[in-house]
Amino acid sequence: MSKIYNKYCDLKKNDKDTMYLFKCGNFYIFIGEDAEKINNYVPLKLTTFCNEAKKCGFPLKCLDDYMRVFNNQNLKVKIISDTDVTINENIINKLRNTDLDNITPLKALTLLYEIKDKLL
Repeated sequence: MSKIYNKYCDLKKNDKDTMYLFKCGNFYIFIGEDAEKINNYVPLKLTTFCNEAKKCGFPLKCLDDYMRVFNNQNLKVKIISDTDVTINENIINKLRNTDLDNITPLKALTLLYEIKDKLL
C-alpha cells in the first residue's frame, strides 16, 4: 500500500466524517470512499489509485474554486499537504513525556517499535 493510502486509513479511523484531500504532485486527490462520495457533489473522473481504492482529483490551481463548492455544500474537507513529513502528534507527545534517562532497555525498544508502526 502507498503512504498516502496508509495515511488516509489512519485519518479515517479517527474521523470518518471528514473527507481528506491530499496534495499529490500537481494535483489534489480524494481517495477511497471519499473519492466516491465527492462524486455525488462534483463530477470528477474516478480512476484506480491502488488495489484497495479509487481516486479522483483536480489541478492545484483549481483549489479555491473547488473549496468554495465544498463549503457551499457544507462538506467537511481537510487538506493534507505533505504526507511524507507529517508526524503524528501522539508520537511527539509520547517522546516528550518519556524520561530517557530512566527508561529500561525493554521499554525503549517497545517505544521504538510503536513509533515505527505509526510512521511506516
